[in-house]
Amino acid sequence: MIAMLMILATITFVAMMSPGPDMMLVVKYGCTRERWPVVACIVGICCGLTVHVTLSILGIAAVIAASATIYSIIKLAGAGYIIYIGFKSLISEGELNLDDTENKSKNFATPFRDGFLCNILNPKVTLYILAVFTQVVEPSTPVFDKIIYGFLIVFEAFVVWNFFVSFIRIKLVLRQIQRFQVIIDRVVGVMLIGFGGLLVLK
Repeated sequence: MIAMLMILATITFVAMMSPGPDMMLVVKYGCTRERWPVVACIVGICCGLTVHVTLSILGIAAVIAASATIYSIIKLAGAGYIIYIGFKSLISEGELNLDDTENKSKNFATPFRDGFLCNILNPKVTLYILAVFTQVVEPSTPVFDKIIYGFLIVFEAFVVWNFFVSFIRIKLVLRQIQRFQVIIDRVVGVMLIGFGGLLVLK
């Protein structure tokens, strides 16, 4: 099992470091004045991963991947939401207005929702998790072991994204990022719209 955990950890890390909608969202919220919005976003992403893992363990993800209609609906919904987030970033004026302490509990839902929906509606994540549980993990593997493998994927995502954010939020780096906040928001917006467009075309 140890060897399998190491293989999964390596594959998951490489997949996470490949630029995609999740990474763009983490960058977007990681540049805010306070850290809690990006933590909410990461928790949302991890909740989305948990759903993907659960569906794969139950075999439902295979049904989704095999159904052209269901897959297309998820793909279009995901592309639409990613493009929507990208458009909001494209027209933003820089620093996100998420720092009001009185509205913190209310605004916590926004980055969480973006992280969760961006991940859960991304069919590439569905296919990735499905590939892990069909190509890497043996079909005869006990369900309990599969749950452990799934937990590793979600836990690693939470830890790695938080380390990634910690680098972004180093004072010297964050100060430089915030100097060009509007430009970064525009770039992130364009990239998210591009990712959404690619989902539609593929």
